[in-house]
Amino acid sequence: MEAVVTSVTGRKGNEYVVTKLTPSSPRLASLPAEATVTFSLSEWDGKHAPRPGQLVCLADIERFTKGWRARSASPVRA
Repeated sequence: MEAVVTSVTGRKGNEYVVTKLTPSSPRLASLPAEATVTFSLSEWDGKHAPRPGQLVCLADIERFTKGWRARSASPVRA
């Protein structure tokens, strides 16, 4: 699923990334279009830390009591 990074937050060693799904991204039926999906920076599969505005690919998305979380994230590459 493709998303846009909106922010990177948290304390060093416990940082996480907040994303918003792109309108054209196919999604799970139970995942609302306006939902945010977070992932831990430790799950990031990129050479550089993600930045706001960057397109990312999210996988293994699960629902928790505090919201949606991706277990895997990588940069969208050309």
